[in-house]
Amino acid sequence: MEDILVFGVPLDPDEREEVVRRKHDVTKRSALGYTDPYSALCSKFSFNKKLLGNFPVESWLTPIPNEEELFMCTVENYVGFIDCDGCWEYTMAIKKFLDESANNKRSLMIAVDHSVAAASILRSCEQYGKEDCGIVVFDSHFDGILPSYRCGLIQYDIDTNPSSNFDKNDPFIFGRTESFNADSFLFKLINDGLVEPNNIIVAGVSDYPSNKTAKIKDERVEKFVEFYHHYEDLGVTIIPKEKIKANPRAFDISSLDCSSLHVSVDVDVGSRNALYVDIFIYYKGLSSSEIFYMLDKVLQSKKKVVSADISEIDVWRANRKHFGKQDNTYTIASRIGNKLFS
Repeated sequence: MEDILVFGVPLDPDEREEVVRRKHDVTKRSALGYTDPYSALCSKFSFNKKLLGNFPVESWLTPIPNEEELFMCTVENYVGFIDCDGCWEYTMAIKKFLDESANNKRSLMIAVDHSVAAASILRSCEQYGKEDCGIVVFDSHFDGILPSYRCGLIQYDIDTNPSSNFDKNDPFIFGRTESFNADSFLFKLINDGLVEPNNIIVAGVSDYPSNKTAKIKDERVEKFVEFYHHYEDLGVTIIPKEKIKANPRAFDISSLDCSSLHVSVDVDVGSRNALYVDIFIYYKGLSSSEIFYMLDKVLQSKKKVVSADISEIDVWRANRKHFGKQDNTYTIASRIGNKLFS
């Protein structure tokens, strides 16, 4: 049996104030069991593997920065990193690493920020041909939305929702660059012709525009809805969470006319349901049985899983109680990896 290359990418440029603040909390830092998702998971995979360790990331950009670089951990610095396409620079560096070290081996990436999944996707599309490489993404968000569209929704919510969770005085919801980041990485892959849109399935999304949203007469909302749906016009298959809950067969892998696959699992697809820890936990996602049903369908298709990633794992919240329930993210994530490659 071939060895699967397993490596981590602890890139974590989350700009949210509460996330930045906790990195400075000495008590919380000392109580953590693991400093990154790869360290938590690498020993839990039962398939034949070669462990490559973590790809090197500047300490201030990791979940648990060292004390010497804590002074760099500010909202402004993370915003600057994202807006200057720092995530794309790291993605290209990771792809170069894979090109030089992976040869023809299959790989599993354990990551924090979902954007770096693009490194494995690009490598697989080059290695097997983008026409014959499908991309299956399990995610609670559709990660093809440029910052201006997301920020437009935030501004609309502030203007119309008295109980909005957003701050109207936040300077970083205006004038952002259209950067490559965890919320938008599919845009660049598709817009630059690096992948085939009709070879992409994104399943389990909770942010699919509802009929109610589509009827809102506000330019910011209308632009978001139009931009979201234009991906379907290009050939991308987007399957909302509600459709999967109503009928799991809504996930149909046979619609992909290809023999190779990259499988990308953003753990928030199961947030507040299958598990209780991920970077963005705003939605209640799918159950573990629904997630593993879809993974079974992937494997039953006989398409070859040539690469995969498990992303958006939050070590600050893992294995703790949330909403009165014990989190089991590490257990779910290791099961996903073992199912894909055992």
